[in-house]
Amino acid sequence: MPRATWNGHLRLSLVSCPVYLSPATTETNRIRLNQINAETGNRLKQQLVDSETGKVVERLQVAKGYEHDRDQYVLISDEELKALQVESSKVIDLTRFVDRDEVDPVYLNAPYYVYPDGELAVEAFRVIGQAMAAKGLSGLGKVTLASRERQVLIEPRGIGLLMSTLRSADEVRTGEFAIRDTGAIDPDMLAIAETIIERTKGKFDPADFRDTYQDALRELVENKLKGVTTTPREIADPPKVIDLMAALRASLMEKGALRTPTKAKRAKPVDRRQPQLLMPVGGGKGKKPAVAKPSPVTAPAARRKKAG
Repeated sequence: MPRATWNGHLRLSLVSCPVYLSPATTETNRIRLNQINAETGNRLKQQLVDSETGKVVERLQVAKGYEHDRDQYVLISDEELKALQVESSKVIDLTRFVDRDEVDPVYLNAPYYVYPDGELAVEAFRVIGQAMAAKGLSGLGKVTLASRERQVLIEPRGIGLLMSTLRSADEVRTGEFAIRDTGAIDPDMLAIAETIIERTKGKFDPADFRDTYQDALRELVENKLKGVTTTPREIADPPKVIDLMAALRASLMEKGALRTPTKAKRAKPVDRRQPQLLMPVGGGKGKKPAVAKPSPVTAPAARRKKAG
């Protein structure tokens, strides 16, 4: 059973079921580096220090506060924060449904799997999920995670549900593409670029991706443990593109996409002459000219003439 990071209810109008959330991603396999004293080899630890007295403050003495005026704080205890209750602390209420394609990917944040919490929740959970799948829609709601309320998108995923937290509008910046319009694009260059894209088209498989930086970091660690010196890799910068058309054609050649069209062989012309009129012609002296036999069409007419 996956570890639950949030427990509550999923609600559609008057239908609700207990659910729990579990992160859909993990970083446990990443290599993490600690801060070490280079002279002693000991690990460093961070301490909280009073900004005025310079004395180290123990964890039990730490409180949270909001600066309402310069150097003036209102203190808030952990118990007071825990006592804050809003509906999204316990319920994910699906209040609106949208087409999945309407949600700009830039708003997507962290993904979570939504699981039914207990056998009694399975039926209502399946009804909600299959109803969304049948209509091709995803649900919008709100949930409070890590002391913050977030808008979420819930969509069917097989027999389960996937929830993604969404960034708010004030967290997303507008793209400022300062691209100068230089007129119409060369249709030949555009056609070559489209051919390169078409010939390298494939299916998305996340297993194809490897974090090569993590691989290099892991190799470095293993080599240092073995006492082996790691040879630095040299990565050349891509060449500057001076002739765009030449670069596009070279890309086609590299992908094996450029094929010289072969000239089609001219088909032998069809002999449209009537077969009964074709007569062999003698090509040498002393040879008797060949006599054409009467065709089946003319033979009956000749017999009628002799009879008359």
